[in-house]
Amino acid sequence: MNPWILALTLFCSAPAFADGDWTHFGNAFTVTDKPIASADFLADPSKFEGQTVMIEGRVADVCQKAGCWLVLAEGDKSIRIRTKAHRFFVAKDSTGKMARIEGLVKSHKVDAKQVAHYESESQKGAVVPEKQANSETVFELIASGVSIQK
Repeated sequence: MNPWILALTLFCSAPAFADGDWTHFGNAFTVTDKPIASADFLADPSKFEGQTVMIEGRVADVCQKAGCWLVLAEGDKSIRIRTKAHRFFVAKDSTGKMARIEGLVKSHKVDAKQVAHYESESQKGAVVPEKQANSETVFELIASGVSIQK
């Protein structure tokens, strides 16, 4: 393992903990509202920009290098979720499982170099939200906490 990834894992990563049928990574959730279904969120993520929300959906892909990002997808819509400041990582075998993610909704311009980086860490054939975009702007969630159903 790359020594920098190991150092980040040991010193920056919030520990995972189990809560019933879920394994939690990162900070404890602070949003007390019922999670927004990913299909509802993905219908128009722009209406949530700048807000901290909790969404729930099926994981379509996870960074296979470190577990520092994941993708939720519904039909032809998807969103990338990045762990806040790489302070924690999710299990790399989470694809196909249900997830609850709390984080800040942000938009940004698509960067071809970053897209290539994400593709290099993706599972073969996985959805790439930035390539599905209908414009140069995409939305992402900067996660402070993630729970994955066991």
